[in-house]
Amino acid sequence: MARSQLVLSAAQLQELRQLLAQFGQQADVRFAFLGDLSGLDIVSWDAENETDVGSVAALAAGDMMATLEVGRLLGGKRACNLIVQEHEDQTILISRVGEALILLVSTSRDVPLGWSRLAIKRASDRILAIVGSAAMVPPPDAISEDFERSFAAQLDNIW
Repeated sequence: MARSQLVLSAAQLQELRQLLAQFGQQADVRFAFLGDLSGLDIVSWDAENETDVGSVAALAAGDMMATLEVGRLLGGKRACNLIVQEHEDQTILISRVGEALILLVSTSRDVPLGWSRLAIKRASDRILAIVGSAAMVPPPDAISEDFERSFAAQLDNIW
């Protein structure tokens, strides 16, 4: 993945930390994270302070990029804005913020999905107001057309 070109001031980072800390004031919110599509952790809030944020950042970015690429390969546009993962004891939502950022929120399963979606939408609007145009740089294609052709040709050679 390409490295981020995002540059934020100390004041912007503090605002973002406060925003994510507000998630922690809600019942049954376990974790909130803001990063970019290169897998860079920008800010996070963790109820348990035990999460490997770097791994979550990389995997969440990879999940979003893979989802965008699957959509593209199936003839759609790269426009996925929300991934919902429903696990046995938690719900994880990964949302794009602008074109370049992702917001991940983990809640207990009994938190209504509608509340989570609304909270993410409101937080995304606030994040965009804080970071401005830095969030609008679109991600690069995960797989180029040249790679697809070369890969297909290699598969044909195998069979």
